[in-house]
Amino acid sequence: MTTTKHKKQTAQDAYAQHRKDITSLMLWLELELEKHRINAKGKTDNWAMSEDLQLTRKQLIEVLSSLSHSEQHEIEALLSESR
Repeated sequence: MTTTKHKKQTAQDAYAQHRKDITSLMLWLELELEKHRINAKGKTDNWAMSEDLQLTRKQLIEVLSSLSHSEQHEIEALLSESR
C-alpha cells in the first residue's frame, strides 16, 4: 500500500491558482466576445445580441464592484465619463 503525502495548500497557493484561473477566463471572455461580434455583424435588428452584452456588462460591473470595493453606480459613472 502506498501513501502519498499531499502538501497542504496555503492561502497564497490558492490565491495564485485563482489568479491564474481568472487570467484564463479573461482571455476566454475576449475570444467569446470576438466570436459574438462576428455573429452580430449585419444583424441590425437583432436586439438579443445587444442584450447578451448588456447582461455580460452588468455581471462584470458586479464582479468589479466586489473586487474593488466600489459601488456599482461609481463604476457606471466612470464608464459614462470614458465614452
